[in-house]
Amino acid sequence: MKILCEVQVVNRITQANRTPRPVKSTLAIGYKQSARDSNGNATNKKELEMVLFTPQVKSGTRYKVRENIHCVHTKFVLDGKVTIGFKQPAENLLIKCDPIQLKGFLQTMKLGMEGKDAINLRLNISAATAIAQKAQPQQRMSINKRSEYPIKGFPRTLKSLSINNIQLMKLSFEICTLRNLTTLDVSGNKLTKIPKELGRLPLTTLRLSGNSLGELNDWCWLRGSKLSKSLCELDLSANGLSHFPKPLVRFERLVTLNLNHNRLQYLPFGIRRLQKLRALHVSSNKLESLPAAIEDLHIDLLDVWGNCFKGFNVEVAQTQVRRPAAPNNAPTPLWLQAARVVANQKLPYTASTLPAILIELISEAPKCHCGKLCFALNSGDVLKRVTQPMFTNIKNLTYSREHQIYLDVIICGADCCVFQQMKLLSNIMFP
Repeated sequence: MKILCEVQVVNRITQANRTPRPVKSTLAIGYKQSARDSNGNATNKKELEMVLFTPQVKSGTRYKVRENIHCVHTKFVLDGKVTIGFKQPAENLLIKCDPIQLKGFLQTMKLGMEGKDAINLRLNISAATAIAQKAQPQQRMSINKRSEYPIKGFPRTLKSLSINNIQLMKLSFEICTLRNLTTLDVSGNKLTKIPKELGRLPLTTLRLSGNSLGELNDWCWLRGSKLSKSLCELDLSANGLSHFPKPLVRFERLVTLNLNHNRLQYLPFGIRRLQKLRALHVSSNKLESLPAAIEDLHIDLLDVWGNCFKGFNVEVAQTQVRRPAAPNNAPTPLWLQAARVVANQKLPYTASTLPAILIELISEAPKCHCGKLCFALNSGDVLKRVTQPMFTNIKNLTYSREHQIYLDVIICGADCCVFQQMKLLSNIMFP
């Protein structure tokens, strides 16, 4: 009889593990035919043996069974665990197996020790071999040469795929069908576009550095519902980006975002939605300032090294923002009324209670420095580089010390208390 199991071998004298951890093994039991006795005479005596086949000892380790059993611990046999100890050698086999198969194996061993014949003991133990085990499904693949690219396709069981520096110009649709994929690294290639089907994968890590995605600025794939709910790490460094991809502000599970070595001139106010963001890398860009919304985040590392931050904007600070009041008979759009009520009253909402466009409006609306949301484009004014950040929620900041950092502030209106304070400060500084 043979069973597939996991076995750990422990020497009772040295207390050393011959196998440091349980390994997949084959355990066989049967009779060994003895052709001659100790005096060299022919005999038909059968000797009961147990053979342990492991990946380290493929020929098998043989143990005499009859009158050689030190102990058998079966307390956890219903859980598929048992310990068999031998006198010579002084070793314990810690066995883990399917409970039904294990109980059958122990019953066969008991019959053999009692000298009884059984169908399961008719195995010629001398010629016994290990049970062929199926190869483990491939979960990781790394391609660093074009010759390594699989012609027959990718294993459907892949969880991690890396294709680096092979001048790849197009991401195949087949990759977008690998439903088990959680990590994809295609850095150092020549990709200008990502298939929108990639947004259907539940990726947690996506590395796209060193490509050319800024040429087309096609971000349809970022609108995938699964990707936006699962992605935790995104690397878009060195892609020639001139604009921050707008759909990224919806990736509320993002923990690490790398946008180094691009041509970004600003970050959106909607970045305030990324409340789980802990590392933001935007070094070596063309940022002139940061949005005030950056102070709504709790970031462990903010890297803004190598940007061309500009100084305090005197002209904006001296300019008084005035907008003509809307006529009394001008009706307020219903969508704007609904958005204001939900936001002001802090009402809970879900996709089943509000239209998707209204949820998007409430979520992505920039927030005034006083805390109010500016829902319409003309309901707020952006004052560029008019205040210094406190960085109270930033643990580590990396920046060029020769450039002072200023914030862009959005003001909800001329009556805003923050605007009045800034206006007063402006009059003191620039009378």
